[in-house]
Amino acid sequence: MPHLILKGGADLAGLAGVFDATAHRWGRVILKVEDCWIRSDGAALLVEGVVVEFSRPLHPVALVAPHYENTIVRLWARNAVERTGAVQRWLSIVAAQLCAASGLNLHTTNIPEDIFGDLDL
Repeated sequence: MPHLILKGGADLAGLAGVFDATAHRWGRVILKVEDCWIRSDGAALLVEGVVVEFSRPLHPVALVAPHYENTIVRLWARNAVERTGAVQRWLSIVAAQLCAASGLNLHTTNIPEDIFGDLDL
């Protein structure tokens, strides 16, 4: 499953409002964060998005949660969505927005660098 692990922990409840709803272009693809929810205990976020590729919308949901001493950004397993390069790019944008707001940096990922290399991670 595509994921990005950010070095260090984050106050996830405090980061729920940091996501920019601006549509991003990546080649012929449109990517956008739609909404964000905080889990009732404040220990995780669900981030909903839309990815339009080949005139076909996909609706990925990212889970942002603690991962040992770090923070993980990955696709939410309960929402079946194709793991295309465009969806991985959207996931990388979510992680980049978290990094910008929290000061965290990318620790490790299984996403190819050509998908996220130009983002500030």
